[in-house]
Amino acid sequence: MNNQHNMTPQNVNIADNSHHFAEQLTHWQALSPWSIITYIFSTLKGILSNGFAVIPLVYTGWKQGFDAQWFIMAVGALIILVSIAATIEWRKFRFRLNGEQLEVKRGLFFTKKDEIPLSKIQNIRFEQPFYFKPLSLGTLIIETAGSKNDEAQLAALDTLQAQTLKRLLLNLKRTSHTLNESIESGENKDTESVTHTQSLIEDDLAENDSKPIVRKSFRDLLLFGFYHNNFIWFAVIAGPIAGQIDMEKIFDSPLAKQFWLWIETQTHQNIGLQSLFFILGALCLYGLFSLISIIAAVLKYYPYKLDRHDDTLQRSGGIISHQQDALAIKRVQLIHAQQPALARLFKRWTLYFKQVKGQEVEQKTKQHMLIPSVQPSEVEAILTAMPKLSGGASALPNKYTQIHINWFTRRALIPLAIAILISIIGGLNGRNLHFFETTWLITSVIIGLMYLRYKHWGYVLQDKVIWQHTGLLGRQWKRIAFDKVQHVKITQTQGQKRARLAYVEVGLASGSVVFPYIPAHIADQIVSRSLHSVSRNSQNWI
Repeated sequence: MNNQHNMTPQNVNIADNSHHFAEQLTHWQALSPWSIITYIFSTLKGILSNGFAVIPLVYTGWKQGFDAQWFIMAVGALIILVSIAATIEWRKFRFRLNGEQLEVKRGLFFTKKDEIPLSKIQNIRFEQPFYFKPLSLGTLIIETAGSKNDEAQLAALDTLQAQTLKRLLLNLKRTSHTLNESIESGENKDTESVTHTQSLIEDDLAENDSKPIVRKSFRDLLLFGFYHNNFIWFAVIAGPIAGQIDMEKIFDSPLAKQFWLWIETQTHQNIGLQSLFFILGALCLYGLFSLISIIAAVLKYYPYKLDRHDDTLQRSGGIISHQQDALAIKRVQLIHAQQPALARLFKRWTLYFKQVKGQEVEQKTKQHMLIPSVQPSEVEAILTAMPKLSGGASALPNKYTQIHINWFTRRALIPLAIAILISIIGGLNGRNLHFFETTWLITSVIIGLMYLRYKHWGYVLQDKVIWQHTGLLGRQWKRIAFDKVQHVKITQTQGQKRARLAYVEVGLASGSVVFPYIPAHIADQIVSRSLHSVSRNSQNWI
């Protein structure tokens, strides 16, 4: 059996190099000395990311005469210790492909060896930080199901080698079985198994094997950064520092007095106009904080590309640090469509592909592989481009069935009862009218928010999937495929039994999804459809 391939000389050379590297992987391999840089940066990043609480302390100490010399010496000693540890880590780190598993060993005094079955690999992420781009090096990060930390991080790999290893791991049993055959064949390179291995690598290198799913423009990412503004984290860090500032001096400054005088002149002490100025000021402040979020979104995701390579999703992007994330479509446990309040004005959604809990491919943000700035009309086309997706393709529902009104009435009684009790106590103590107005205003707001929450909580039951709709000011859709359900828990109080209602908790590998106060017969359908789907699916749920 002869396989014919029309390959350019460059592609033939790439295929030969890839095949040669694939054979080398059967023996213990060391990382490049450049990986020391990665260990140093990752360690320092971990120290800094967990040291935000030290910022106010350092700032306060500096203002009170902090000794800069000792600080510089401490930082220098820390960098030296981290560099020594990184060098030792590089010297003792080895990896290889052994049959159906990837083996990694490391350690100085105690050798730690990890044996990672290829079939259990959850995510494979390729990163190319800015300091590796000129050297054409990158880092391959491998995660497995059920582990909260990265199982293996292969730093400073040649880009071609990293992509070759990535493709071998993604092809799982098929590639590893073919690789074993080529190893057993010894020096005979003309056998059919070796030819098939070369054919497989060549096909993986071909560009037309990668089918585009979605692209996001620079404008889309600007919009995504604007409505996904996480300025609260900046406020948490800046709050203690702002507390060190004497606000009274700022408000008493000539500039501040002139500003307030100008506002009073423009508004003529009109409360409505002053409120408008306040809202405009809040929007300007939000826009200022949004600049941080917008810049972060562009640097991390531009140019955003999501492609399908065989049965694997591959996301790439990033300006300073280029990233390539890979996720097998069959491992997607749940699809989460999120629309923050501000995004409703632009009619944009963010799609998250949720995997096993703790295995988020977007690093430590506790988010999952995402598609930013998605229009409602794009959702069905995106899911259609994933033929092995559990539950098949479907558009976002236009409407949903609300949960029972009892969910709201039972919860609204609590703040109502508290307000009545406070009013009685206030009346006995001779409180003024302002006390009662404030009490009932707060109670009305709480009950109003509860009602808004109730109005947005609902479900859509379909043949292969069930959708959950929730929200307050924003909206969220969660799509659960029945063949991914691990357990269904049904709870009924005496009142729910009389009303023929149920509290349903659907358990997935990515977490639980709750449907409160739904009809009992809908709960029974969820159970029966889940059992029916799982019984017909002979493949592993993960």
